Amino acid sequence: MFKKGLAVALAAGLAASVALGGCSSNSGSPAGAGTQAAEAKQETKAPAAEAGQETKAPAAEKETSGQEEGAGAEPAGDLVEFRLVSPYDTNTSMLQAAQGFVDELAEKSGGTLKGTIYAAGVMGGEQETLEAVQMGEIEMTVMGTYPMVTLAPKYGFFDAPFVFRDKEHYFHAWEGALGDGVREIFAGNNIHTVGLMGRGYRHITSNDPINSVEDLKGMKMRMGQSTPFINAFTEIGAVVVPISLTELFTSLQMGVVSASEGPFDQIYSYKLYEVQDQLALSGHLYATSLWLTNSGFYDSLSQEQKEIFDTCAEKWLAEGTRLSDQAEEELLQTLKDQGMQVTRPDAEAIRQKALPAISKMFETDWTVTSMEEIETY
Repeated sequence: MFKKGLAVALAAGLAASVALGGCSSNSGSPAGAGTQAAEAKQETKAPAAEAGQETKAPAAEKETSGQEEGAGAEPAGDLVEFRLVSPYDTNTSMLQAAQGFVDELAEKSGGTLKGTIYAAGVMGGEQETLEAVQMGEIEMTVMGTYPMVTLAPKYGFFDAPFVFRDKEHYFHAWEGALGDGVREIFAGNNIHTVGLMGRGYRHITSNDPINSVEDLKGMKMRMGQSTPFINAFTEIGAVVVPISLTELFTSLQMGVVSASEGPFDQIYSYKLYEVQDQLALSGHLYATSLWLTNSGFYDSLSQEQKEIFDTCAEKWLAEGTRLSDQAEEELLQTLKDQGMQVTRPDAEAIRQKALPAISKMFETDWTVTSMEEIETY
């Protein structure tokens, strides 16, 4: 079924392909973002799917390829062509970094590693793409944290709120033994982990200003279907109301709920500034993007090609995180310009209030570690 869709997408993509040269980065449109992977499967028609939080563009325009000539480098082996597939749009930080990676990879390998990007979901969503990578029907993908919560659910805390204090805390855990556990599970599912890049924090919008954790008590807050989110905000004292992301604007407008949580680009793309004027910088989840390949594809590369692949990936994962940081700053200013008033409550105090609920999930769901161990990173 996927192969048939793949053939159609490839034919359509080749007819509309745009070859992009150069290996410099471009920040492009602002792109922030967090993820609730469980909700991603339910919101496929929203302006900005909540797992990715980045607006998609028309699929027919979304195939791009790396440099053709590979000027300035000797061939690093036999020609290897690969497809990099993503459900997210080319104007996101994830895909800007991926394009830089593909371009530099072609240059550094002397043209022997040639990638073509298929973005904006032209080959399906995260579930279809992940399955295709496992089966070797596509070679590489850039997506959110969906693979963690589906293939490695015991490590689902990497996609949960209030677990990590900040970006640095998150990356320390990912680069240590806990990240190794995820990588081992991926390897057992025929997936090679290229790396992980940052995408930005999630925050809270509301009708009334939030200056402290006490201000959240009794506040009716829209939430998706993510159990960690529901449990954590209920523990804080909010009245959680599960509502589809597509109904969020109307629910806020009609007073069904008086608050929501999400990344800057969700707040902007859904025009929440038209119905809410308060933005509390809680930073309760730092969202990330996984770069993955099919194991067989990566193993087929020559040793020199692997070294070039890994070096380019390391560079562009870091650049992708930088682009996301820049996009957050730009979007925050945009939201201010739209009239939102920004407050900065004590994020750690809010986190500590939520931790009892999060700690329980380490006892029941995330049994590979504990909240106490997480705190040591």
